[in-house]
Amino acid sequence: MASRSSYILLSAAVLLSVFAAAAARTNWCEPGLVIPLNPLPSCRTYMVRRACGVGHGPFVPLPVMKERCCAELEKIVPYCRCSALRTMMDGMAGGAEMRATCSWGGLLELAPTLVSETECNLMTIHGRPFCYALGAEGTTTD
Repeated sequence: MASRSSYILLSAAVLLSVFAAAAARTNWCEPGLVIPLNPLPSCRTYMVRRACGVGHGPFVPLPVMKERCCAELEKIVPYCRCSALRTMMDGMAGGAEMRATCSWGGLLELAPTLVSETECNLMTIHGRPFCYALGAEGTTTD
């Protein structure tokens, strides 16, 4: 006959696997959970300034803008950094506000490099400072 402590341990193990299965189906990188709804405003400003040479408001030196962007990215958990960059780009209204002065394709290419060694040098879901493709990380399918 199994002891009471064995029964409790078995029950705990079953509950733990149920919770693990539920967590595996959850997209933790969903905007509003781990990623803010409008993430990385400093990165958006830095990218546009760097890629397009335009800016709004008072002049801020590019190294200061980069530092602010990296600080924002660092606050995002590594697992969700690439997804946060995708969410940031999705929030840029399809590039409509920059079409006259900037290449939207150029911004799409620049965004995933913000985690790279030459930019912010931040680890991602890939275990290194690299994003394969924006939005491809941390997604689940049913």
